[in-house]
Amino acid sequence: MHRNIIEYWQYLASLPTTHLDVPSPRVCRLLQRLFDRWTRGPVALSSDDLPHLFRDLVPAEAAKIACQPIAIRKALAVRLLLETVSSGRFCDEEGIFDIDADERIVGCPPPYSVGQGKELVRYLTVEEEREHGLNFLNEWSPFGHIVPNHQRVLERGLQAIVDECRERQKKITDDLATAEQSRHFYESVEITLQAVMDYAARLADLAGKEAARFSDDRRQNLLEVEQRLRHTPAQPPRTLLEAAQCLLLMHSVLHLTGEIVPLGRVDQLLGPFFERDCAAADLQGVARAEQQAAGQEVIDLLWIKLNAHVLLTNSHAEDRFTPHDGALPGSKMASNFDQGALLNQWMQQITIGGVKANDAEPAEDASNEITTFCLEAARRLPLVSPTLNLRLHHDSPRELIESAARTLLSGGAQPVLLSDERLIPPLHQGTGGNVALASARNYACDGCFETLYAGETEFSFGMILGLQLIEKSLNRGALLMGAGGAHLRGMKAAARTPAAGQIQNMEQFWQVLALHLEFDVHHYLHDVMKYYGEKERVCPSPLLSALINGCLESGRDLSAGGARYHLLSPLLVGASNVVDSLYAIDVLVFQRNRLTLEELLVCLRNNWGFGFDPQRPDTWQATPGLGLPALSPQRMAELRKEALALPRFGMGLPDVDAYGSRLISTYQAAITAVRNHPLYQSKLAELKARYDIAGQPFELLIAPGVGTFEQYVGLGAPCGASADGRLAGQPISSDFSAAPIPSDQPALAAENGKVVRHAREVPIRHALKTFADPAFQFLSDGAPVDMNVRENFPQAELEWVIREFAKGNAGNMLTITAGDPESFASARQRPHQYDLLRVRMGGWHENFIVLFPAHQDQHQRRPLYVPN
Repeated sequence: MHRNIIEYWQYLASLPTTHLDVPSPRVCRLLQRLFDRWTRGPVALSSDDLPHLFRDLVPAEAAKIACQPIAIRKALAVRLLLETVSSGRFCDEEGIFDIDADERIVGCPPPYSVGQGKELVRYLTVEEEREHGLNFLNEWSPFGHIVPNHQRVLERGLQAIVDECRERQKKITDDLATAEQSRHFYESVEITLQAVMDYAARLADLAGKEAARFSDDRRQNLLEVEQRLRHTPAQPPRTLLEAAQCLLLMHSVLHLTGEIVPLGRVDQLLGPFFERDCAAADLQGVARAEQQAAGQEVIDLLWIKLNAHVLLTNSHAEDRFTPHDGALPGSKMASNFDQGALLNQWMQQITIGGVKANDAEPAEDASNEITTFCLEAARRLPLVSPTLNLRLHHDSPRELIESAARTLLSGGAQPVLLSDERLIPPLHQGTGGNVALASARNYACDGCFETLYAGETEFSFGMILGLQLIEKSLNRGALLMGAGGAHLRGMKAAARTPAAGQIQNMEQFWQVLALHLEFDVHHYLHDVMKYYGEKERVCPSPLLSALINGCLESGRDLSAGGARYHLLSPLLVGASNVVDSLYAIDVLVFQRNRLTLEELLVCLRNNWGFGFDPQRPDTWQATPGLGLPALSPQRMAELRKEALALPRFGMGLPDVDAYGSRLISTYQAAITAVRNHPLYQSKLAELKARYDIAGQPFELLIAPGVGTFEQYVGLGAPCGASADGRLAGQPISSDFSAAPIPSDQPALAAENGKVVRHAREVPIRHALKTFADPAFQFLSDGAPVDMNVRENFPQAELEWVIREFAKGNAGNMLTITAGDPESFASARQRPHQYDLLRVRMGGWHENFIVLFPAHQDQHQRRPLYVPN
């Protein structure tokens, strides 16, 4: 494990050049230049760099374009953007359209991290901006966040897809209600794909121009780059190197045009090309080791390109994020993500391993040599992107598990582990619709961790704040926010339910909680259905639609219901804090009789007495008129101490874990009830009448999950104090992980003034038992468990953990961050010495020193898992 760049180079220098950890000379040179770029920081695009599609034209020309359909304007805007960034100063300064003479694959994603926002060519009129701005939609609103079907381009090339669009246009008859819409769609795809091919041609021109500057091997390399770009992506690639070039270029232009998407199952995409290369090399007598080295270099080069714009300090960040960025389908809210955790997040997920995407019985292992190359790239190159997701199943090869363990212990918190045993069955049969087994077996992670049917899914998610469910259950449908200040009992958020004093036992409390959970699921599904399809009028996605199964076949954009599958994912947030709070309520209130529910409500309203002056009762007594008792700050502090001393979810303790099992079962019952509610049956019928086509019926699939992504800090802020002892506004647990130690409590245990251990150490084998619960198989969109271990965690023990996980005995997603508590503490004091210390966020990975302080603190407070 390498904590900083200098330490990494010193390690490589200590090895013989033939050592497996030493990348090729070419990779080392490019890696050196990459690190240099990181220290300088990226040169970002500004809104002034990109023209409006038509506002700067003479009035007659502007009016002509402004009258075009939105789909056509969007395609023209894509073309103008690609022309702009491949000309002028962008070739020399931006790192978007430039070529290094050592590169074998060229092109580059832009510096559009999710946390910093993006810049695009605008194409709406002023009037349209005002109209659609009311719904927080504009040109920046493409969502991305879904898995493209890159295999379509790799197998056919863009020119064949353009030809298909032309043929499909000829078959459109005027008697179809959607005839005009379909014509506009196919024309927009044709314009966009031709723009991509022109962009590749300009990149080829640049490679040829650069080649003229050299007279050595670099000249020949650049000429070969030029030749590859003349062929692909217009035509299908023939070799691994061409396929990697095609994949990178398509990924880059998608990001350039605002579609921030992952790469998908890269080993399945590139594996056939490597096999083809090997067959040709075998005929020429090339040794297998030499073939593998060549394949590894290609993957290493891809890894380097995906890290072009990494920040090593948040002082280099630029905030171009807007409330319109990445609007969720069916949403009508401003976009706001926790930017303090998103500065190096480009949603560049790569999924490998698992089983093959077919209907064969039994399922067939899909791992190949590209799978190994990806793991080795993640292990040997200390980079933050891409996020590597490894699918495992009960027959995953032993060598794959060993490689995964080595990679995890090298730092970087990769790969993320995904369980085919736990995810494929509910993705196939548990979404409430018809999903082919081959599609379920072809799942891949989108920009974070959500499991989508790769290349054929439209996707949206919504969040249900679990701790606020408890607040509403205790507080007659009101939140604790503003209680005693702006509001009497708190901000009203749901229908009024029984007061705390009327709830006589834990069973009754569960019933009230179930009502509020069902109401929140209703609220999510209601909004999705109400606003579904609005993005088509504002920000269609012709380029991404060309890579999503169903769109070309239906003649509809992704934003217009064109995808084969339409997947909705309600996500329960802070589930572990909810479980801990439910356990505390049952034990302290109903089992030990330490206080009443009304007294607990007083404690939570008053933040467990934290920060109140005991000499001034007016600052802490209950608000008059609510009939609640008054408790002294000292009494509240004593009760909080008892709550903090209770055992926690995620440690393999059956008494606590039973509450987690019931919570998820209650969640499942709520989703079932809402999905079958007559209100949504009639609304779904309306959507089916609008979007059904022959051979492709419109269905809304529901795949629930538990997740926070990066928002375990931001989503804790609106939550009041909780029964588990957490104070108001403090961070919550990431995803389905055990809750962190509260921010005001020591994260390190000390004896005689000397730190001796982490304050919450958990035997890892015990912890896995928590997540083996069959009830959790319902969470088909994923429920990641993020675990921290020490840097010297035994590899054999980690292999045991991974094997158990592969068998389906430890939840559906597992992440491991190797990082000592001492390393985290030192990194905050001396960040330049820890610029390669990387940690797992809620859905990707980040350099620890780039995180905002509140996020760094939450990582330090996560439990530390130790060998049994």
